[in-house]
Amino acid sequence: MSAHPIITLTTDFGLADIYAGVMKGVILSINPACTIVDITHAVEPRDSAAGAFALESACPYFPAGAIHVAVVDPGVGSGRRALVVQTERCLFVGPDNGIFSFALSAPGMKAVYALTASDYFLPEVSATFHGRDVFAPVAAHLSKGVRPERMGRRIDDPVMLPQAVPVMRRAGSLEGCIAHIDRFGNLITTIRRDMLQGFFQQGEIRAEVKGAAITKLMPSYAAAQEGEPFCIMGSSGRLEISVKNSNAAQLLRACRGDSIVLKKM
Repeated sequence: MSAHPIITLTTDFGLADIYAGVMKGVILSINPACTIVDITHAVEPRDSAAGAFALESACPYFPAGAIHVAVVDPGVGSGRRALVVQTERCLFVGPDNGIFSFALSAPGMKAVYALTASDYFLPEVSATFHGRDVFAPVAAHLSKGVRPERMGRRIDDPVMLPQAVPVMRRAGSLEGCIAHIDRFGNLITTIRRDMLQGFFQQGEIRAEVKGAAITKLMPSYAAAQEGEPFCIMGSSGRLEISVKNSNAAQLLRACRGDSIVLKKM
C-alpha cells in the first residue's frame, strides 16, 4: 500500500447528520495517514443502483490502490453479507446488494471476500450502522496493508444488479434507457459514444424520449438554443439529453429507467 493511501466514501447519508463524519473519524483513528475523499453522500436513500452508477462513473479517475467504501445499505442488520471486492486496480468495501456490480463484471476483477473476521471490526457492531462499525474499520485496516483474504472467506456468488445494456431493434433502431439524472436535470443514458456510428451526421440525430423527438447533437451546452432539448456527449462518454440553462428531466417529465430510442439517419 501507498504511504498515503486513499479511501473514498460513497453513501446515501446526506450531510445533515453525523454519519459520514463519524466514518471518517473511525478511519483516521486506525490510520491517520489516510487521505479520505468524498465521492458523494447524496445517493438517493436505499438506492443501490444509483450508488453503483456513481462508483462506475467516478472510480476510474482515482489512482491504482485506492479503497472505495460504499454504504447504501437498506439491508443493514439483516443476513446480507459484507464484502471486500478485489480488482487489479483497487479494492471495494461495502454491502452485498449489487452496489459493486460494475466492478464485478468488468475486466480486472480478481476475488470477492465475505467479511467474517471480526477482529477488523469495531468492538461493538450495531444493527443499524455498519458503515461505522464494519466498513470503515475494514477499509482502514486494508489501507495499512492487511490482505483481503485475512478478512473473510472467498465467495463466487455476490449479488449482481441487472445490467441495462442498449439493444438493437428492428428497422435499425437502438434502444437504451436513462441511467441517471444529475442535479442539473441532464438525462444521462446507457448509450455510449462507440454505439453511435450511423445514428448521427453533421450535428443531426433522432432520439425519441417520452414521446419527444430530439434532432440536434450539440458540441457544447453553449452552442445550444435556450429552451430546446438537445443531445450531447457527456463527460462520462455517454449520450446525454439536456436543455440549455434549464432542466431536461422536468421539461420532458422523464425518470430514470425511461427508454431512449435512436433511429438511423
